[in-house]
Amino acid sequence: MYNIFSQVIKETVKITLAGQIFFNGSIIDLSKEIVVLFNGKDYIYIPMEHIENVSVDQDEEIIQQPTNFPSVISKDDKNDFSLTYMLNEAIGMYTEIYVANKQPIHGTITQVQSNYFVFHSPIYKTMYIATKHLKWLIPYTENQKPYTLTDDELKVSAKKGILPQHFEHLVHSMRDKLVVVNQGEKPYHIGKISKVHGAIIELQTARTNTTYLNLEHIKTIHES
Repeated sequence: MYNIFSQVIKETVKITLAGQIFFNGSIIDLSKEIVVLFNGKDYIYIPMEHIENVSVDQDEEIIQQPTNFPSVISKDDKNDFSLTYMLNEAIGMYTEIYVANKQPIHGTITQVQSNYFVFHSPIYKTMYIATKHLKWLIPYTENQKPYTLTDDELKVSAKKGILPQHFEHLVHSMRDKLVVVNQGEKPYHIGKISKVHGAIIELQTARTNTTYLNLEHIKTIHES
């Protein structure tokens, strides 16, 4: 797929993601794991595994090539331009990301672990996001800040302690804590983790109803 996409670099394309999400723009960089699209305003970093379709868009107005370099660029060896590399390069940048609930999240990546990353949002505070569920990432332009907040207002307080390397171990460590899963997409995504049975999370909702969540479908989690 990577070699095929290289044939349409700098052409205007339409990219369809899972969930009927569409982007139009010009492919300006790519690797086996990442496609970088420029839509005339932003650089959009899209993990390859979420792309359903790419087509050359003959009807769209030609998008001018960018005059500035993207915030995160690939190395000479495209094999090094992995999703993990991109996330590490984006640490500390103001970014927009999309994971779940049809709502992009704005803030900064603060840490990257084996299969998840830590994201600080002015709205949700500290969030833990399973890397495989990241649909896209858009770095802010140089002078942009989320919600027009100042750097001091957006400052992230360092948390004490060492985080588990793997997302499943992190979720296990949240037993007996109040959490919000997948940005509260469903009513049963908010509650207290009472037990963890392997990949099944037992959650107690506000009215003490018990619900069971499959860890594989937990995209984001943060403490309430």
